[in-house]
Amino acid sequence: MRSGKIPEAQETPDRQDSPKAALRDFLNFNSARLLLRPFLHCLRRCLQVGGPILLSLLLSLDPFGIQAARWIQEGDAFWSDGRILSARQAYQAALAFRPMDPAVWHRIARAHTAMGDLEEAEAAWRRAMRQGDPWALRGLAEIAMQRGDWEKARTLWKAWALRMPSDREAFQRWAEAALALGDGEEARNAWETGAFYHPDDLLIRFRLGLLLGVQDPEAARALLIALPSPFRSWADWLPEPCAVNAQCPEDARDQTARRWGFALLGARFWGEARLALARWLQTHPGDPVAMAALGYAMGRLKQDGMPWLQQARQGSAIPPEVHYFWGLYLLEHGQYQEARRRFAAAYQLDPNPLYAFERGRAAMLAGDLVAADRWLRQAVEADPEDVEFWIALATLYLGHQVWLGKGIEAAQQILQRAPQRVEGYEWLGWAHYLRGEWEEAERLLRQALRMDPKRPSVRYRLGIVLAAKDQRAEARRLLEQTVLLDPLGDFGRRALQMLDRLR
Repeated sequence: MRSGKIPEAQETPDRQDSPKAALRDFLNFNSARLLLRPFLHCLRRCLQVGGPILLSLLLSLDPFGIQAARWIQEGDAFWSDGRILSARQAYQAALAFRPMDPAVWHRIARAHTAMGDLEEAEAAWRRAMRQGDPWALRGLAEIAMQRGDWEKARTLWKAWALRMPSDREAFQRWAEAALALGDGEEARNAWETGAFYHPDDLLIRFRLGLLLGVQDPEAARALLIALPSPFRSWADWLPEPCAVNAQCPEDARDQTARRWGFALLGARFWGEARLALARWLQTHPGDPVAMAALGYAMGRLKQDGMPWLQQARQGSAIPPEVHYFWGLYLLEHGQYQEARRRFAAAYQLDPNPLYAFERGRAAMLAGDLVAADRWLRQAVEADPEDVEFWIALATLYLGHQVWLGKGIEAAQQILQRAPQRVEGYEWLGWAHYLRGEWEEAERLLRQALRMDPKRPSVRYRLGIVLAAKDQRAEARRLLEQTVLLDPLGDFGRRALQMLDRLR
């Protein structure tokens, strides 16, 4: 009877643990690998060359991809021509075919931002960021800047500038957000970093020089004097270096911050002006005019400057300049009647043509055209060579379509005294339109457009003239470009209304 024990496997030469078998398997594997190596190399090269071609062929076979690409191409053509509304419609059509494409979301967000639709723009930028668009960070920084959220804007612009140092504008925005917060050190860091990446950029070096003038006038003067005209002329506001004069007059150095602050204020460098005036007030806290100027500068930076204005009027005698800066502050905040009272107080203390001019401008904004005519006329009679006074008169008469003959006279005075100013051609062209002389109106407004292509009022008025001549295609193009140039302003709003009528 057989035993139930299973016999052990007999040893054979082919067992896996045989040294000879292991050596044979190793040699066979390496031989196969040597034989396959040329084939694998050829396959890899074919994929590198033919992969993109195959991918493009597959995409071309995708009907949705073709339609989306066509709408994007059409939208980009509209965008490059400044036709923002048509571009946005094209991008919306592309989104219907490619709802997950970050390039489409990028374009839609850009269009919303340009239109001033900040809520929609922020949502679109965040969607583009989730889809992997690296430029969405810049878009969010731009929205924060437009909202006046300076802390957020500074953080985002700094991050974007360091990520994309080739974007020169990013350093400017970073510095301006820091200046709005009163952070001079951060602004200096932004300009110096921009100068490191772009040493040939004159604007960056110029703005750095303006900022240095607040803390170190000698260093600022040395930097500015090395720049070409007209940047060099700013060095005249700063004192000569002590090494040249052997000694620095204390009174000259003492007044530098004040003079510098008012010069920056007049040139609309609000952030630098704020720092210079604040530095002056640290050593001269009893200067009411500097206080009022500082309050106005803060108002232009979308911050509360009223505490400085209220502090400036404390005392028995209030200088007329305090009332003047207070009136300007109120004008920026739409408080026209109160601004009129401030300018009237300034004029009573000092019958300066400038204060009469501001009284007239405030009256015009408040809708009191008779009072505006009176005070603007008084200003121009006191100083007929000041072109700004004639421009205000032309704005009063032709902008409100009253006293047409006086408006033509004001426009002609502008052309006579300052033929290089675009306002003379614009207002005279508009006057011809109001008189029904459309050919002459078109000629003058086209001349104004050549002189200042980025002036939204010129494009709007030329669009109105062409619409009256039934040249509707070009009229729509000009009106859409107006919206792009002035999305949140009066002319952008009017252009949208006119586009609705043309449809």
